[in-house]
Amino acid sequence: MMAGTGKAAEYGILFKGAIAVEALSKIGVVVFDKTGTLTKGEPSLTDVTPISERSGGSDVVAGRAEALSVRGATVTRDELLRVAASAEKNSEHPLAEAMVRAARERGLELAEPQSFDSIPGQGVEANVEGRFVFLGNRKLMADRGIDLSALAAEAERLEGEGKTAMFVAVDAALGGLVALADTIKETSVRAVSELKRLGLEVVMITGDNERTANAVAAQLGIERVLAEVVPQDKASEVRRLQADGQAVAMVGDGVNDAPALAQADIGIAIGSGTDVAKETGDVILIRDDVLDVAAAIQVARATMRLVRQNLLWAFGYNSAAIPLAAGVLYPFFSQIVSPELAALLMATSSFSVTMNTLRMRGYQPPVKRGPPPASPEPAPREVRRAVEAPS
Repeated sequence: MMAGTGKAAEYGILFKGAIAVEALSKIGVVVFDKTGTLTKGEPSLTDVTPISERSGGSDVVAGRAEALSVRGATVTRDELLRVAASAEKNSEHPLAEAMVRAARERGLELAEPQSFDSIPGQGVEANVEGRFVFLGNRKLMADRGIDLSALAAEAERLEGEGKTAMFVAVDAALGGLVALADTIKETSVRAVSELKRLGLEVVMITGDNERTANAVAAQLGIERVLAEVVPQDKASEVRRLQADGQAVAMVGDGVNDAPALAQADIGIAIGSGTDVAKETGDVILIRDDVLDVAAAIQVARATMRLVRQNLLWAFGYNSAAIPLAAGVLYPFFSQIVSPELAALLMATSSFSVTMNTLRMRGYQPPVKRGPPPASPEPAPREVRRAVEAPS
């Protein structure tokens, strides 16, 4: 176990104990959170579409302020973005931060919302300059009785491209939609392929709607997608997978992933994620690279393979040597094992097991074979605390 965890540490993979190594070697399903794990978690604004562009027949011209009417008040494209970004100003969600950043890059002055309420898995509602603003998915709008038919086709088109479309309503009237896209990490596709090669089922879980989730999953080569899962239900989805009789590993990086990481048979936290995720996870990946998930599994399996070899050798060796030491040959050959020979045999057993274990020093996870990996940066203090804390 010491040899295995030490080898893993060379590749920036920190196991919190021997139990984590054994558990990871036995998993059958790997569940990935999408945002920040399979994707970079740095979405950017791609589209701002006022309702007038779909109802009035005007062409979409980038950067042009298209006018729309919301209950008699004229709102431009820039105004739509400004109001939406103002509503999200106090949110820490990556999509909200991307929207606020885009608005400021356009030189828009954001207002401070008088009230703000985040609705997990749906969106936000806020009071901006005396106007009630709703920003979120279809469920949020349906619960508020807002008709989305004017922009439904456009939203489906954007979602089919893998973008996250969010509707914007001002004073309970549909004003438009904004779309954001997140970039898939460079190694995510290969990581999924390697995990499949290891015989594991790969599942993606996300709060995105099913159309967007399926578009992203298709790019990654993932067949099974759990979409529109609100944060508090992620642990329930993991529990449902466990009910099928397979050990489940959960890979995540955010506060919302912590319950699912704790529920899974083994939780794998991305080192660039939140402190809560790292405290909850059984394995921490220092690098922000999901390919290390496959490497961690390969190291765990190699370690347990050595454990079984050592156990088999020690059991077989002692099964033969102990009867000899007990004098089983004496009635037939008048031979006994001298203390000196017994000590030599015992040392030989320990030596053979140790030498077999030292093979781990030259081990390279197949997914990492090639140029030697760059030395991992020192783990942040909070990561070291999480690893050193007792299980």
